[in-house]
Amino acid sequence: MSTNNHSSRHGRRTLPPCGFKRVLHDLERRYLAPDAQAAVYHYLITEEIPFEVTERAILEAVSLARLKNSTVDAPLLACLVDALLDDCSFEIPGTASERLYPASCTLC
Repeated sequence: MSTNNHSSRHGRRTLPPCGFKRVLHDLERRYLAPDAQAAVYHYLITEEIPFEVTERAILEAVSLARLKNSTVDAPLLACLVDALLDDCSFEIPGTASERLYPASCTLC
């Protein structure tokens, strides 16, 4: 029986085998519905969507959710991703894509 805790004997941490490197910020988790969070992690793990597009989609989704004081679900997130893939300058009017929260955590 073998278990892998992703750390070495000497306390050095190693990356998980999947290479996953991004954790959603608290505000992102607050404004993204669980199905949208799952979609984000799917995009990040499979790399089917460029990382920059995924990051912009998260930012736009959080901006939109804050404007409507609600959460963004997976279908709406998918629409944002599609809009960004079609036109990288896409931006929800009134949000200016400014940073509304501290940078999310990226693990190396």
